[in-house]
Amino acid sequence: MIHKAMTDYKNKSEDGKVEIIVNAAQKRFAHFGLCKTTMNEIASDVGMGKASLYYYFPDKETLFEAVITKEQNVFFDEMDKVIHSGMDATTQLKKYVKLRSLFFRQLLNLSKLRSDFFYNSKPVYNKAFERFNKIELEMVSTIIQSGITSKEFKRINKNEYAEFLVHLLLGVRLVKLKYKDINEFDMNDYEDLDKKSCRVAGMFLKEIVADAS
Repeated sequence: MIHKAMTDYKNKSEDGKVEIIVNAAQKRFAHFGLCKTTMNEIASDVGMGKASLYYYFPDKETLFEAVITKEQNVFFDEMDKVIHSGMDATTQLKKYVKLRSLFFRQLLNLSKLRSDFFYNSKPVYNKAFERFNKIELEMVSTIIQSGITSKEFKRINKNEYAEFLVHLLLGVRLVKLKYKDINEFDMNDYEDLDKKSCRVAGMFLKEIVADAS
């Protein structure tokens, strides 16, 4: 199911034009953000008329969603490698937390929006993050089940605990955003988030690791 979700978007790219457009838009959004990027600029970047661009993407928000999906798929690809690497479940969860922090950082750089990016009710954001959350929970559940099967973890409700971990990590990020605007984040802020996320993961693992006997 994870693999199918990762390839759905790729399969929609007819004759390579969609990929070219998304790559150009990704660069624009990363440099100027969503609000300051126009469809005219993206059309110019790919040497395409505006009408032709609208054939592939009806509006800027839909194109931004495609770029977010591409970013998400990079994360999913990396996590798929981790899940099938043969690593123990504890190491997989630690890798997940680190990769999730990196994805979060890249997403902030891509958006160049303020904290309302995470509270915005626009369908483009809701759809993208609902998709991500669904697959993320599935991945974490898969790792937890692997640990249960190998008797590395206690016999717990994998879905309940996966949701618990994801919500804990989200809470760490939202607390940070409450006190400092995204546009003011520097390397120290990202490192602080990474450390706190790893600390949360450590406490979570203490809760679920099976007692040695």
